[in-house]
Amino acid sequence: MTIMKNNHKRDDRERGIALVLALFLMSAMSVLAASLMFLSQTETYASMNYRMMSQARYAGEAAVQKASDFLLDSAQYTVPGSVSDPLSNYNFTVSPVTYNGQPVILSAVASQASNYPASAVQTAFNTAAQGTLAAGNTSVNYAAYATLIAMQQFQAFGGTQDVVQTWEITGVGALAGARPATVEVVAVVETPKVPANNFAAFATDNSCGAMTFVGNTQTDSYDSTGMTGATAPTLDTEGGDVGTNGNLNISQSVAINGNLYTPRVGVGTCEEGAVTALTESGNADVTGSIIQLPTTVTYPTPVIPAPSPTADVELSAAGDTATTCAALGLVPVVNCNVVGDDVIIQGTNVDGTPLALPSISLTSTNVNIVLTATTAPAEYNFNSISLSGGAEIKVTATAPTEAVLVNVVGKNPDGTEIVASPVINFAGGTFAGVEGCATCSTFDASMLQFVYGGSGEIVMTGNTGAATTIYAPDASFTLEGTADLYGSVLARTVNIAGSANIHYDRSLAQAFYVMGHPMVGTFTWKRY
Repeated sequence: MTIMKNNHKRDDRERGIALVLALFLMSAMSVLAASLMFLSQTETYASMNYRMMSQARYAGEAAVQKASDFLLDSAQYTVPGSVSDPLSNYNFTVSPVTYNGQPVILSAVASQASNYPASAVQTAFNTAAQGTLAAGNTSVNYAAYATLIAMQQFQAFGGTQDVVQTWEITGVGALAGARPATVEVVAVVETPKVPANNFAAFATDNSCGAMTFVGNTQTDSYDSTGMTGATAPTLDTEGGDVGTNGNLNISQSVAINGNLYTPRVGVGTCEEGAVTALTESGNADVTGSIIQLPTTVTYPTPVIPAPSPTADVELSAAGDTATTCAALGLVPVVNCNVVGDDVIIQGTNVDGTPLALPSISLTSTNVNIVLTATTAPAEYNFNSISLSGGAEIKVTATAPTEAVLVNVVGKNPDGTEIVASPVINFAGGTFAGVEGCATCSTFDASMLQFVYGGSGEIVMTGNTGAATTIYAPDASFTLEGTADLYGSVLARTVNIAGSANIHYDRSLAQAFYVMGHPMVGTFTWKRY
């Protein structure tokens, strides 16, 4: 009886525990459910914030792109240097560049004022560098302003004055509404100046066989800096780099003593649609490496001068000063003189314009053309040049800082391009080194420059010891026979055959420049 009573009492004490546990579990589940709901809401807001931030950032990037397109498009924006926007407006000895003591700024952002000398440019930039983009059921606004960080004027290869700029572009993307978002994107866009003659030879064509070396030929290098006289340079079996946008084809006993630069890859057979970097056979070899360029390299085409109104001239003998100079369209004694077999032409016109010369053919050893160098350099516009029968073209200078620039026109009388014959044809003649300068070097390739903007043909053979630079990005170039060319060649296609060699003058890498590809430097962004 007593035992049963104690059991009943213990059961009474345990009554209600199930309800407590149930309430506890229900509370725990409620907390868990609330936490999950809160987490779900947080994730939703986080996703929404990320989406809004991304949309605003894309809008900011669009603003940078629009501003870059404007500044890098010559049809929309002309760099300073014209009569309406002279360089004297700018102080580019400081960074950022200033106008009226304040940074030069183009702006399409309401909170940032423009400060630019040309009001028309301000207006055009304001229109181009802002807009609206659709973003789902809403839209985002973008606008940009650009600060001119640096500007430099330099003499480009071919004698023209070019200007390169560096801009810091700030793009602002904004998403309006109950939950606004703003992102600021900053990028530096610059157009650098790059060496015009950085290779022993460069072919701008992007096809198979854009550059061809056949026979017993090679490339190497030397440095004419500090050299004097006619003493041949010491050649280095390196530094004879070549480059092409297409394929290099070498065969027989060719030695490229340097690297091959090309955007192409692979070694082997080259076919249209499958252009390889290098095709080689026999004992031909590139002693350096194949270095892949990130993209094709575009060199600016030089401006083609107007042709001379004088008819074509063929000279088999120098003749007298009056007759010969008049035939060339020059003024006797003033800018033309004849001494023995030499026809001496006296540099640039008094007004600074190049001398305009017709197509000239020299056909015997009884006549030579002597071009006078100046520090400017002296410019001569030849319609075309042909040497045969041992005739020569020479340069006379008084100091190593002087040079001759030969612009080749390459036009027929009706204005069409010369295609029936080479515009530069030294197949039967030669061009000698510098004369009359004890401190100059015959092998200084910067002292005689040939620039051609057309798509004709340049042929050189039999020119042993010639030192020159050739810049003809749209022309075909052929060097053959037993010729040695000291300097550099840039053409659309380059064909070297026989025992012809190219010895690259490394001093050219710091002598002549052209405008390079625009590029984006630093890129940063932040949100508000």
